[in-house]
Amino acid sequence: MSPRHVRAVRGTAAAAVATVVAATAHTLAGGGAPAPLLVAAVAILGSPFATALIGRRLSPWRVASAVLVSQVLFHVAFAITAGADPGATAGHHAHHLALPGTSAAVLPDGPMTVGHVLAAIATVLALYFGERMLRALGRGIRSLFARARAIAPRPPVPRLVATVPRPLPRLRIVLSGLSRRGPPSLVFAAR
Repeated sequence: MSPRHVRAVRGTAAAAVATVVAATAHTLAGGGAPAPLLVAAVAILGSPFATALIGRRLSPWRVASAVLVSQVLFHVAFAITAGADPGATAGHHAHHLALPGTSAAVLPDGPMTVGHVLAAIATVLALYFGERMLRALGRGIRSLFARARAIAPRPPVPRLVATVPRPLPRLRIVLSGLSRRGPPSLVFAAR
């Protein structure tokens, strides 16, 4: 894979994992459970931002910034859309503080903030050390295959022997009606 592809996979994975963990932390901190389509939409929308922030090389600070953007994006999206389905998110606004001059409750209160911070820390650790673990696992598998290839007996290479083709025997075809068949000559002499 090219570095561009690795960066895209890393950013997309960071956005997806951060959004799912943020949704779980949001629910465990007392907020309503988000709709699965909202979680998927926020993960998809957060992927370009996370890919831009994640960088070419693995760095805990870059992973943390991508996770933070995904967490904030999820929480803002969920806080704004909380009124769209009143039955699913009853009591959700109790965990948010309204922005001055607006009626939308976007800023999380203390327990919600702690839940999201713990989720962000867990996500950064999982993504950073998870990628390092996958890379080490890949290197180990490659070295095992290299050792197996060196130890495995190789099949013999068939040697091509140049043979001189023999000329085909000349076939004599008799096209006569006269038969040369008869009794053996010793039998003739005895009579």
